[in-house]
Amino acid sequence: MKLAKTTAKSVLIATLLLLPVIVSAQGGPVVPTVTGFATFGGCTTVVGCITTIITILLAVVFVFAVVFLIIGGFRYIVSQGNEEAVEKAKGTIVNSIIGIVVVLLAWVILNVVVNLVNTGAPGA
Repeated sequence: MKLAKTTAKSVLIATLLLLPVIVSAQGGPVVPTVTGFATFGGCTTVVGCITTIITILLAVVFVFAVVFLIIGGFRYIVSQGNEEAVEKAKGTIVNSIIGIVVVLLAWVILNVVVNLVNTGAPGA
């Protein structure tokens, strides 16, 4: 429980610190590229900005899910046959895999919705 609270606080702090960078009043922050400068994540429209923000959040959640998968694997390895510790580790592994699947599905749904919004509804 303490790890979940610490993780939630860390995500909140990181989000609050990155929010001014993600949502800039002048079309987004300028990021240097090889050929010059480009806007952050193609944030030139409202849909582009929302897509960029959601994609960044999904990436952060994906990283946390992978970290929890690694933690669950580590806990499983060091459980040394303790049934209670093995069950907790298995629960962590299963929940992190569910989280990874949910993030991937959310990313697919986001891309489908953005493509529909940008191209218009099918048959219209």
